[in-house]
Amino acid sequence: MIALGIGALLMPVLSSLIIGILIGWLMFISGIIAVASAFSFRGTGLFAWQLMGGLVPLVAGALLLVFPAQGLIALTVLVGIVFLLTGIAQSSFAFWVRPSPNWGWILASAVISIALGGFVLMALPEASAVLLGVLFGIDFVSTGVSMVLIAIAARSVT
Repeated sequence: MIALGIGALLMPVLSSLIIGILIGWLMFISGIIAVASAFSFRGTGLFAWQLMGGLVPLVAGALLLVFPAQGLIALTVLVGIVFLLTGIAQSSFAFWVRPSPNWGWILASAVISIALGGFVLMALPEASAVLLGVLFGIDFVSTGVSMVLIAIAARSVT
């Protein structure tokens, strides 16, 4: 994670586009799978709902693949929300493992994720071309460092 984070920080525009394209492919493929599975509901009242539930990510993914630069703003908003939610989940985990040594590193990573999420939402739309790459880089580095420190602490306990 540390190496990926450093790479993203060194090439933020490229990393932002790669993240956008990766998310586009994931949405497109999941949309295809959902549309295909909707046909198992043919003849029921659920067919239309399942079909729409598959077409939305399919079309959104296709748009991200065709227009990756324009999709970066929408993805940046989504990433800001994900960072906030990830930080909240990490902080809950940190307090859950609090008696263990170095639990503060997990909390520090959570605080960084929450701060990044707030920053992302405040910096829109101007910085969306580089923001995803930089923020993912920072988040990957901080998460990687916290994982290494936790592993070192666990090694010294056993």
